[in-house]
Amino acid sequence: MRTLAIDTSLAAGSISASGTGLSIERALPIPGAHARLVAAALRDAAGELGWDIGTAELVAVVRGPGSFTGLRVGVALAKGIAWACGARLVGVSGFETIAWKSDRAIELLGRPLEIAYDAGRGDVYAATATPCGTAASGWTVGPPRIVGAESWIATLPASAVVAGPALAVLAERLAVRPDVAIAPASCWTAGAAAAAAIAGAESAAGRTDDPALLVPDYLRPSYAEDRG
Repeated sequence: MRTLAIDTSLAAGSISASGTGLSIERALPIPGAHARLVAAALRDAAGELGWDIGTAELVAVVRGPGSFTGLRVGVALAKGIAWACGARLVGVSGFETIAWKSDRAIELLGRPLEIAYDAGRGDVYAATATPCGTAASGWTVGPPRIVGAESWIATLPASAVVAGPALAVLAERLAVRPDVAIAPASCWTAGAAAAAAIAGAESAAGRTDDPALLVPDYLRPSYAEDRG
């Protein structure tokens, strides 16, 4: 199936194109310049595989959590391509994608994974991913919560495995918890290729998103909503 995938949830984004047994994943070369780069990157990746993005059959997008602007760019583009091409659309959780990648990197062997995003203001946006045989990703994610970073570290379960973008700033501070294992840095972010793999499984199971209804999962409400 000709699949396009977009991850613009964080400053360092990525795209992928796959089909007929071949795949390409590319990092977007300028962090934070998603609006300017992502569409051309998708076009070029699909072109290298010998097809046009107008013939895409499935579009995957990391729907969040992540940055307000980045998520709006990625989700809007994914919805537009799906509408224009008549392609299936699947919004993929960043939490599930990180769990999927971590399990393949370190074989979690059924253990839950504690995942945290940097929420600013000294907080993290954290959730627990638990193995689930009926989920396309193999994981189900508990309700995310905003909690102080120090509190999150202090209350991690014994022998926990941790991952997520927040570790870029918290990894050294986790030294106070020698009982906690840190997933490889390659698993700290979602990534387009992993999102494409999960979306393919979701689509095969008949679970897709309506482009009119898919919305991003933000870390926090917008400033206007917060003030309102």
